[in-house]
Amino acid sequence: MEKITDASQLLLKDLLSQNEMLKTQLIDAAMINELVKVLHSCTDLEGIVKTVLLSFQDLVHFDRAILFTINGGKFRLEPWNWVGIDDDTAKRLSIPLGFDGGDITDAIFLNRHIFVEEPDPASDIFSLELQSPSYIVAPLLRKPTRKCWEIKRCTKKSCSSYGSANPYCWSNLDVSCGDSSSTEDDRRRRCLACAAFKAEGIFWLDRKNSVQPITSGDISNLTNIITLAGLVFENFRMINALDAANHELISTNETLRKVNHDLEFAEAKIRLDLEQARQIQQKLLPQDISSSHESYKISSRYLAANTVGGDYYDVFKIADGTYGIVVADVSGHGIASALVMSMAKTLLRVYSKDETSPQKTLERINDIFVSEVATEHFVTIFYAVLDVNKKKLRFSSAGHCPIFYLHKDSGKCDMLKADGLFLGVFPDIMLAEREIDYVPEKQRLILYTDGLTEAINPATEMYGTERLTRIARETTDFSTEETLEAILEHQVKFCDGVQPEDDITLLVMDF
Repeated sequence: MEKITDASQLLLKDLLSQNEMLKTQLIDAAMINELVKVLHSCTDLEGIVKTVLLSFQDLVHFDRAILFTINGGKFRLEPWNWVGIDDDTAKRLSIPLGFDGGDITDAIFLNRHIFVEEPDPASDIFSLELQSPSYIVAPLLRKPTRKCWEIKRCTKKSCSSYGSANPYCWSNLDVSCGDSSSTEDDRRRRCLACAAFKAEGIFWLDRKNSVQPITSGDISNLTNIITLAGLVFENFRMINALDAANHELISTNETLRKVNHDLEFAEAKIRLDLEQARQIQQKLLPQDISSSHESYKISSRYLAANTVGGDYYDVFKIADGTYGIVVADVSGHGIASALVMSMAKTLLRVYSKDETSPQKTLERINDIFVSEVATEHFVTIFYAVLDVNKKKLRFSSAGHCPIFYLHKDSGKCDMLKADGLFLGVFPDIMLAEREIDYVPEKQRLILYTDGLTEAINPATEMYGTERLTRIARETTDFSTEETLEAILEHQVKFCDGVQPEDDITLLVMDF
């Protein structure tokens, strides 16, 4: 009976001990849960760090604690925040990250906590500066998102980190990244520069004013708090980064909204300016070309690739029985080309007055362009003078495409060319002039700009002069308007939906 009583007492004592252990664990869990609540209520990183450091005093009874951050550029550990230590003393604790940094740096590159029971008073900085009898150092880590070989795009399966359960390759001393001759300090420097390095900093803690020994339970609680701190730090930074990115996005969107508003306003103004330019250009083109004249019949069409273009054509009276015929193409598109075209028109009207030589007229215009205008745009131009009294056609071409001269009775088609360079670039454009006799009402001129013949189809084939020649011969019995429509319809059908990239001018003239 006495033996049963002793056994019962032992069992009861064991149960009480387990109960006390369970109560301690529950209290620890409750305190850590309260710590989580406090950390989540902190609105800045400084407050989070200070709360974690104070929790070391309250929850695991460490008198003093310091969080060191890693300064890779200086290759040192530098104190960031602390409790239980005066500021001047804490700020002096800058520690090299090399092998001579001691246990605190070893803890980082071994990725584990180190308990220093008897620090060397002659060399240990914490013994020298803080008179610490013993201390613990534990790294603060960020969570890895990829394996090291994925970050480095390494395919060396022989590496001890490849396929390892340890995601922190920098804590594996067997990994040299291909440089086996380097020192430990060199290895550490490479680790700091590597994207796989996830050490945020390191905690130092001691119990200077307490004789209470450090237990495994203390270390377990300490590890839990540091792990929690790492997660909170990382989440806080991520949320801050997201908030900053969102703020920047909102700011950028607001800037874009203002820019878009300004662009819409500018675009509306440009559209208005272009429309006004188009109206002015239309007025610069001939308004009084008669489709039925006593000496000739003519039909014309101008199709601008943009709102305004650089093509120009005209038929105008020089003197009684003498008419100027011109088609010109200014390089480029847009308002600048239209301005050059307007200058060419003005100069042609001025210098063609009482001048029946196309060559002399174009040479005088070129002199003005070269000496006065000095533009990067050049002008190709075909200019002819029709003398209905003498039944003669004199013409000169400054780099313009060949003009079709058809004999309506026979269907024969001659190409009117006269050697010459385009206007506006060279002082000497080496023009030539030709003269031909004609039989009234038997001749047809087809004048055009290269936008007509250089238009392409979906197969990138150009319409070309051969197709134009063929349709021109097939329509010699048509009126000028019917011929013009037939040519344009033939070209549009050939292009099969591909829009011309250049202005198109087409004139059909019978005389």
